[in-house]
Amino acid sequence: MKKRKHIFLDEKTKIERLEKKIKKYKKYKPHHEKTAEEDFRLQEKVAMLSIVASNFMMTGHSPTLVLTKREEGDEVMMPVCSGQKDRAREIISKVDFRKLYRGGKGRKTDPLMIVTAICMYVMRQDNPKRGDIRYTNDFISKVGVTKDIYQHVSQKLDVYQNS
Repeated sequence: MKKRKHIFLDEKTKIERLEKKIKKYKKYKPHHEKTAEEDFRLQEKVAMLSIVASNFMMTGHSPTLVLTKREEGDEVMMPVCSGQKDRAREIISKVDFRKLYRGGKGRKTDPLMIVTAICMYVMRQDNPKRGDIRYTNDFISKVGVTKDIYQHVSQKLDVYQNS
């Protein structure tokens, strides 16, 4: 087998290789610096939200637009209020799930369970006169949400909403 001779690189190629190495190390960011598009955990939770929202038949995006004046004085079409799914997505993106409900001592935690509890909380906010949510529902029981878990999560969400 013939030995390979060392190939000398020109300046442009050297610069391109160094740029690739720098980009490689720039793409890894700490969790708190990542945007919603970069964080795969958040994307996973939003995907779970669409499953739960379709099971609960939650309202999606708000189609109602109204002319609204901004600070500069120009008028822009802005949505009146957001749908249930939008509010649930906002809560999911802001709140740390570990602070909402912790596992341990025989308690199981599952992101799908917490997303379901958040959706129930948003639906209850929209219609407080609605009767008690049936925890015997097939979907709710399979996910693992109980009355205690829901009350715990809703109390934590109330604290976050007020602060």
